[in-house]
Order: sequence, then structure tokens, then C-alpha cells
Amino acid sequence: MTLSEDLTLPLLQIKTSVDLLEGKSFAKPAARQHAQETTLNIAAGLQQIEAYRLLLASDDLSKLPMEPLAIGALMDDIAHRLASYAKQYDTNIEVSIQHRLSLVLANPASLASALEVLSSSIIRAQAAQSDKKSYRLVLGAHAAPDKSIAAGVFSDTRGLSDRTLRAARGLIGKARQPLPAVPAGAAAGVLVADMLCAALWQPLRAAAHDNLAGLATSLPVSKQLKFV
Repeated sequence: MTLSEDLTLPLLQIKTSVDLLEGKSFAKPAARQHAQETTLNIAAGLQQIEAYRLLLASDDLSKLPMEPLAIGALMDDIAHRLASYAKQYDTNIEVSIQHRLSLVLANPASLASALEVLSSSIIRAQAAQSDKKSYRLVLGAHAAPDKSIAAGVFSDTRGLSDRTLRAARGLIGKARQPLPAVPAGAAAGVLVADMLCAALWQPLRAAAHDNLAGLATSLPVSKQLKFV
């Protein structure tokens, strides 16, 4: 916990300084643009650290209170929060939810944190691996064959598969890049999201949705009525 707090403090200080710079009327357009990009990147870094702190906060995350959730509404919130960050990487965020999908049973803060970290990491990874001028990221959910709900993030990112995830998990804590096809910062975010999902529900796995490949976790269905 101390390490994450030590990492958070300087980022917060930098963010405050950048916020002040953005407000100065004499700042040149280029400086303003740089300040805005820096602010977005710092916010993404802080969110990743917060997800890691959440992971460290309890020896048994399965004891966190669970409640019925409309996964579509939660994903809409995440897409809204990440809209500016995605725009920086020329990415359009979409939410795609299977019609009449059941409510899921989950801890709202933990699920939102995991999906947001995973989304921001894949946004960076996708932009780093493609020559396209614009990108597409889908927050998606659909019913799985085992009657659970598969919820995840899908894009054109290459190098994310069950095999590479297994290899990456074996390198946690070692001085090696866990996902060679993914930028270092983005790889860390993917692994934080994976550990959080594994502690609460099921670890991430390779999946497909809306003709895109991605990573998803399996969420139990709530016994309440279906979400319309």
C-alpha cells in the first residue's frame, strides 16, 4: 500500500500544476494541448494505481458486497469518463450490450475499476500497434454458454490471447516485459485488471464480441428480473 501511495502523490502534484497551466490565459496553444494530454495520461495512471490499491486493500476481495447491476449502464459511465482520453488516441468508444441481458451480480466499484483500467490500457495498446488514423474500442457484454455474462473490452489489439495471458501471469514480479506485443504501461494495466477480475469473479480470457477480439471476465447472473 505504501508504494502505491508514494506513486500517487507526485502524480497528484503534477496534475495540480498542469491544471494551473491550463488556466493561464497566456499559455500558447501548443502548451495548452500538451497540458491537456498530460492531464489525461496522469488521470489514467492514477486510475490504474487506484485499481491496484483496491486489489491490495483486502486479503479476500470476495467478501466485498455484491449487488445487482445493469452492465450496460456501468459501461456507459466508463465510456463517458474515458471519452477525452480515447479522443487523444483517435479512438471511438462504443458500448454494445446484448438485447434483454440479465442483471449481473458484482461489486460496482471493483467491476468499474477493472473495466476502466482494461479499457485505457487497450486504447494505448491498439494505437501503438496500428497504422490506422482512427480506432474503435467496444465495451461489450453478452450471455455466455455457461449462463454467466461475459463482460469485457474488444478492439483490434494484437497479441492478447489465453496463451499470452498465461505467460504474462507467470512473469508477474519479474524483471521482464509480461506482454511483449503490448506497450509496458498498457501491459501493466491489463495485468492489474486481470488480477482484480480473478480475485472477484473469473480471470480475463480471450473472447470475441461484435466481430472484434478482446479480453473478458465472466460475471454471475443476478436472480432479479432481466434488464430491458
